[in-house]
Amino acid sequence: MSIYAPDPRPAKLRGAILAVLFLTVIAIGFLGTALALGTEPRLVLERNEPGIFRCTGTSYFAGYRYFTKTIDGVTSVAVGSAARDWRSDSLKEREWRRSQKHLDLYGADRSRIGWAHEDDQRQIEDFMRGDALRLALADPPPLWRISIAWFCAGFGALVFIGAIQSNFFPKANTPRPLS
Repeated sequence: MSIYAPDPRPAKLRGAILAVLFLTVIAIGFLGTALALGTEPRLVLERNEPGIFRCTGTSYFAGYRYFTKTIDGVTSVAVGSAARDWRSDSLKEREWRRSQKHLDLYGADRSRIGWAHEDDQRQIEDFMRGDALRLALADPPPLWRISIAWFCAGFGALVFIGAIQSNFFPKANTPRPLS
């Protein structure tokens, strides 16, 4: 090697870091897909006073809670839609958004929790009119979504581990003896 040749070690390190960053973004994408597909939303309504409720919405993945929102002072449930007035939306997009119905539960301070199943409205209203102390609703994902979620989570983890291993802990290139 010549004394005037550039040292290849910084270029190799820079390439390894860029490869790890690129593969990490791909791994995060797979892990995010797993989280979106395998999420189980749950809604719990608890009676505080007659006609006033506390509502807690939680999201679970594989039995572990990763998001919770609680609002107080819920007095009613209303049907809402995903409609918005954006001029950039096409007519087809606007119609589709108007058809996407969900339930909205508003707290005393106008905070909101949404529930995606409008067919549970009657059950929630019956609970609000009744005298039960607690109502728990859950929406477990179907088996095909859970299977795909676990595949994406495993693949994302393997991509991340492989990126670290192959770029920072490469196999040693030892010459083989000639026989």
